[in-house]
Amino acid sequence: MNKKKIIIFILILFICPIGLVIKDKLESKDDIYVLTEEEKSSDESMEEQEIKKEENNITDKKITVYVSGAVNKPGIVTLNEGDRLAKAVEKVGGTTKKADLNGINMAIKLQDEMHYIVPRIGEVVKDSASEVVSEGNFNQAESSKTSQININTATIEELDKLPGVGEATANKIVNHRSENGEFKSIEEIKNVNGIGDKKFEEMKNLICVK
Repeated sequence: MNKKKIIIFILILFICPIGLVIKDKLESKDDIYVLTEEEKSSDESMEEQEIKKEENNITDKKITVYVSGAVNKPGIVTLNEGDRLAKAVEKVGGTTKKADLNGINMAIKLQDEMHYIVPRIGEVVKDSASEVVSEGNFNQAESSKTSQININTATIEELDKLPGVGEATANKIVNHRSENGEFKSIEEIKNVNGIGDKKFEEMKNLICVK
């Protein structure tokens, strides 16, 4: 009887450690996780949202350009990067009846901080700091003082190119200059009837007195 007990005891001592080792190995195996169809769909949806977000960040980039010449409301407009000239012209009220439509490339892509001049029929624009929108030729240069209009020497035709200045206002500028002498600063152009702070802000970077 004692021998049987001893044998059983020895077997227990031998079997228990083996069982513990097997148990540890089974528990140490990584769980295999299978995605459900709903989870797969959710992951794909999140990826699509990230892609759309990146695309929106690209299309949301803004540019600012100045459009003048034969347009109804010359001025500065802000658009999306990649927009065409047609969009900018639309923003400034479209072209006037005097616009040289045959010489305009409305499909040109806009560039940030550029000045686009829509020419009138028979007009040749010589402003080297502007993007001349005629005959398909697009000359680009940095703005400089030499490209500004000197309000002390400019003709009516040259003054007429300034934003918010039509032929009538251009005549007033010339008359004011004749009656009162040369402008000593660009701010003095506001003394001309019809030119207020708003118009001055639009033209101040385009004019000079020397």
